[in-house]
Amino acid sequence: MKKVLKEGNILIFGEKFYPSLQKMTPWRQSLFALTLAQRQFPNYMFNASFHNDRGVSEFNYCLKKLWEFHQEKFNHIDLEETLNVYLPFAPALEQEEFNQGELYALDASLSLIAAYDAIVMHEGNEAEIASRASIASVIRVVESYAEDEGRELTEDEMREVEIVDNEVNFQVSLFELLKSAKREKELVHSLIKIALKEDISNIGIDIVNKGDINYKNYAK
Repeated sequence: MKKVLKEGNILIFGEKFYPSLQKMTPWRQSLFALTLAQRQFPNYMFNASFHNDRGVSEFNYCLKKLWEFHQEKFNHIDLEETLNVYLPFAPALEQEEFNQGELYALDASLSLIAAYDAIVMHEGNEAEIASRASIASVIRVVESYAEDEGRELTEDEMREVEIVDNEVNFQVSLFELLKSAKREKELVHSLIKIALKEDISNIGIDIVNKGDINYKNYAK
């Protein structure tokens, strides 16, 4: 069993990244977190597959409704009520120990909740929460392989691992796209495509049973 990774990972990105995320408007932070949550959804599904797919449909429902919220300027979606559909299935952060699959599910869950909180109660750190959650999953994968080989990676060695480099580049590119973007449907459609690219998560888990997890289901 492993404890939640609590160490900061700002050095992976550089000192300016998280302060830059915090300066984004609430809707941009929400879309940043939502894109990461969508990309991590296969990780949540993987863990849920050992528990009768508990929470999968509710997680997907919340993804779909928040994408819809951002596409329709004059919608009547109650985000707080919508998120409450999923919250009973969210991993408990207070839990002291998690197995690896539960940690991946927790990271995905944190990103989804942050995407909603950025709109509902915006405190200014929601994009950072999602960013840290997403990179944490990647770091855990790398650390797990390193442990199997009986070694511990330095910060510099960690940054050079391909999967870590891919995650950093993904997040930085996402930020660059959002920081000056206009709030329009075409932007949201682009983000959905980015999040679903190749149907593979940030840690390499693919969606086996895609069902309605596809671009047409989320894009309006």
